Amino acid sequence: MSSKDIALKDIFEEIPYRLSRILTPAPIKELLPTNFPSTELRVDFLARLEDESILHIEFQSFNDPNMPFRMLRYYLAILERYPNTPIKQLLVYVGNRKLRMKSRLRLRNLTFSYEMIDIRQIDCKVLLESPDPMDRLLACLCKVEDEVYLIEKLIKTMESMNEEERKAYLLKALTLTELRPNLRIRFTEEVRHMPIVVRPEDVRLPKRKLRKDILYRLGLEEGKQIGLEEGRKEGEVIGVEKGKRIGIEEGRQIGELEFAQKMVITLVEGKLGYVPEGLAEMVREIKDREFLHALIKKLITSEEVLEVLKKELNV
Repeated sequence: MSSKDIALKDIFEEIPYRLSRILTPAPIKELLPTNFPSTELRVDFLARLEDESILHIEFQSFNDPNMPFRMLRYYLAILERYPNTPIKQLLVYVGNRKLRMKSRLRLRNLTFSYEMIDIRQIDCKVLLESPDPMDRLLACLCKVEDEVYLIEKLIKTMESMNEEERKAYLLKALTLTELRPNLRIRFTEEVRHMPIVVRPEDVRLPKRKLRKDILYRLGLEEGKQIGLEEGRKEGEVIGVEKGKRIGIEEGRQIGELEFAQKMVITLVEGKLGYVPEGLAEMVREIKDREFLHALIKKLITSEEVLEVLKKELNV
């Protein structure tokens, strides 16, 4: 089971208030077991609604051409357990690519269908205004027109939590935004100064994927903690090379400059698949944070990366 699947299951165990009302035809009466031992099947979400019907929801993060057959197998397993009970099936697509799956299966002696929705059809503001923190979390996957506003709402949500709750919430947000790379980059930049230590084992990614992850690569080198710790306590003094000790403000500025330099290099590599010769050294020579931040925004929003580099850095 992927980390994204785990995060979605954890969120739906708490039944997000507003999203459940968007997705379900009637209020949820009770959650039902999701495993079917006799068939070795497990569904993502299963509940009995107040109208006594059964609701089955599957979350899918990529286009699977075999999805209609999978949904049919789930339907038969549910029907066998709950005979003579109306069953509604809903596939919620949360992937980043265009939805291309079919919601109907037509065979010689069988016609089968289910409902399907791309979660990006839902305006994230609807969920961001919900009193339920889980709704706000799922807003990351919805239609987002103002990423800054969304990130501000998530950070404000975490402010009222204790340390453990805040860390769990942050990890879920980081996991879900793996599906929205540009949002993940911005979100990572905003939360990196939060007094939360996130370690590689917390991210729950295979090692080969972890090394490619934006949080890992923009955080610290392998073997160190993910999540920068400089600037955590006002007035704290941090050490730098050659034993020199400087005040927290200067240390914070150095950390932000290095982070911006790393982000530029990582964005270029992520979009091109390689780093042009000499670019890394050129970027590390840039000491203007405002220029680097402006360059980061252009790289995030532009598909013509080489053109941006040529114009801004004469690469």
